[in-house]
Amino acid sequence: MKIGLRIFIPLMISLLLDGLTKVWAEQALSSPTPILGNFFRLSLGHNTGVAFGLFANGGIFPLIVTGVMIAFLAAWLIYSIHSGDLTAIAVWPVGLILGGAVGNFADRMVDGRVTDFLDFGLGTARWPTFNLADSFIVVGALLLLLIIPKVKSNEKEQTA
Repeated sequence: MKIGLRIFIPLMISLLLDGLTKVWAEQALSSPTPILGNFFRLSLGHNTGVAFGLFANGGIFPLIVTGVMIAFLAAWLIYSIHSGDLTAIAVWPVGLILGGAVGNFADRMVDGRVTDFLDFGLGTARWPTFNLADSFIVVGALLLLLIIPKVKSNEKEQTA
């Protein structure tokens, strides 16, 4: 199966899981629900900004920013596939990033905000509430950072 087609597997998995959990959170969470005491709980929240609430209440600005970012990511993806720069090992990280970005973009299109529900912290010191799409983006980016040096190292070995 070609790389371009294989990228749709992680993309669709991340879109499906993100969408289902956001719908569940909207319907099931009315107050914070402890999972690991106060450290990890499920708390329904809505983010009108971008990452970590930056540009909250920014109107259409966050939607435009995320749309442009997705367009650049998609253009890079198409270029990388056609140029052969995207190896098979990068399929899952790129698919997770793209799926997470599209998941949050689609959620924001509905009412200008993103549904968040994953809540970590100690007492009043809490990380900004986030969702699975955010997690897919971060995990995908970290995986890319881990594999890029290996891919570059292999390329150097092959040309030497």
